[in-house]
Formats: sequence, structure tokens, C-alpha cells
Amino acid sequence: MRLRDHYKDRVTKILGALVVLAILSGFLYIVGNTFATIFLMDGTVIGIWMIEDLIGWHRRKRYFKMIWERVEDIEQPWLIAELLPVSYRAEDRAYQGLLRMAGSSAIERIREIEDREREYQEYIEEWIHEVKAPITSIRLIIENQIKNDPVLKRDFDMELGRIENDVERALYYARSGQVYKDYLIQKLDLHRVLVKAIDKNRTMIMNSSVSVHVECADDLYIYGDEKWLLFIISQILLNSVKYRCKENAKIILSCTDKEKRIILKIWDNGTGIKEEELPRIFEKGFTGSNGRKNERSTGIGLYLVKKLCEKLDIEVWAGSIYRRSTSIYLSLPVE
Repeated sequence: MRLRDHYKDRVTKILGALVVLAILSGFLYIVGNTFATIFLMDGTVIGIWMIEDLIGWHRRKRYFKMIWERVEDIEQPWLIAELLPVSYRAEDRAYQGLLRMAGSSAIERIREIEDREREYQEYIEEWIHEVKAPITSIRLIIENQIKNDPVLKRDFDMELGRIENDVERALYYARSGQVYKDYLIQKLDLHRVLVKAIDKNRTMIMNSSVSVHVECADDLYIYGDEKWLLFIISQILLNSVKYRCKENAKIILSCTDKEKRIILKIWDNGTGIKEEELPRIFEKGFTGSNGRKNERSTGIGLYLVKKLCEKLDIEVWAGSIYRRSTSIYLSLPVE
């Protein structure tokens, strides 16, 4: 709190005090006091008042500085009342009491919202696990009943694959806010993880006539959670399949060892992304010009990839040449 601002707020009080002092001085002159006596008295009163006011300003400045230092980096602003220093002024204590009341109401409201979100998440997870059973049953029926019709079987496999991917994406989306509860860090063979991701999505890849090549050494190891990493890579692979080119579609997964990080590059020769749209591809719901041509685009896949990467210490970015290729990069920790 600057001194200028302090006196700006007290202009009315200062003017009132000067008026009272002028009236008192006039009265003293009328009753026979000399100008020297009146001047001495006025100077003394003004001096004492200024000293007292400056001391009060300094205390208030120190008080607000202490408040600022305590709350500057606070992540939960509704707890601000609990961090305020004890004040000698009744007015400050009254404000602190009001802030505590507001903070308590905010905390109760936050707990209600968290409880509803937790219940919704539990319901979604339970529903996803329940819906997996009929999907598995349908796949078994297809294997047994229409195995003699490869074209029809392929079409069913494609659609079931899409359903399974959407269900899995919904599960990971529901869990993305609390990754730490289902996160196991371990040393992983990156080449093996890439092969598992490709094998997991082989039906979609093969039925879309996309060739996949892995250019990654067998001795590259990273640290992370295999399940979450498989999901992230799968989302990128499926995105490449979705926006593949019409002929000779190709995906290449390559790895580079760089300063305590492994850079995984997932390249495809698909439709590419316009330069002006590239910075927005990780935004929630953004589908771009390519997505508007594809009815299945939701703008959730890459958004979820970005969100999970931020929580798993993985850097992710993209590069593209429109109508020629797209590259998604993952910077993975090796220690």
C-alpha cells in the first residue's frame, strides 16, 4: 500500500480535521490567545497527528505485505482466511470472520461437487466394465457364426474395434483426473511396448490396408506405466489410420535417444494438418477441416493424449505437411 494511496483514501478525514482545527484556532484567538500560541498549538497537533498516522500507515503496509507473501502462491483461494495474520484492528478481524464463513461455504460446495464427480466416475467405470461383456459375446458369435464370410466378418470386426476403442477411451477419460491412483512406474522395453500397441490394434490397421513399420532398437528402455503408454500410442495410431491416404497408407514408428529422453516419432503419410490448425489439434473438441469430413471425429482422442501426457511426465507435440504427412512426437523419460 503506497503512501499516496493511503492519503487519497483519507482526504475527507484530513479536510474535516483541518476545518475543526481552523474553528478551534479562531475560538482561541477570540478569547485572547496570540497568533504565536495558536500557531504553536496547531503545529503540535498536526505534528502528533502526522506521526501517529505515519506509524499506522507503516503497520498497515507491513500487515498487507505479510498477507500478500502468504497468499501469493496459494492454490486453494478459498482457504485464504486461514492464512491471514492476526490483526490488532477489530475491523480486520470482522473481515477475516466473513472470509472464513465464505471459505467454509466454498469448501462444502467443493466437497459436494467432488462427491458427485466421484459417484459419476464410479458409475461410468462400472458401466464400461459391464458393456465389455456383450462386446466379447458378439465377437465370439461372429467367430462362430459367420467365419465362412470373410468380408462380413471383417466389417463386423471393424465396427466392434471402433466400439471397443470408444469404450476404452471413455474409461481412460473418466480416470484421467486421478491417474496417480492407477499408475505403476516400471522399466519398459520401448520396442516391446510399440509391438504390443500395434498388435492391440491390428484388426483396425489390417482392415484399413495400412502398413506399419517399427524403427526402434531393441535396447532402448524407458520408465513409465505400460497400460497408460499403450493407450496413448494406440490413440495416435488409430488417428493415423482414420486420416490415412487412399493408396499405400503407411505408419512409421521411430525412436531417437536424446539427453536422458527417448523421442518417439509416429509418422504417417495421411491427409496431414493445415498449418493454421496445427496448434489447436490437442484442444478438446477440435476436429479441424479433416474432422468435418469424417463423421466419426470427436476431437477427444488427441486431447486425451495431451492431458495424460501432462500427468505422466511425457512431452507431446506435432508437426505436419498438409496433404502429405503428420508426425506426433513423444518425449519419454529414461530415468
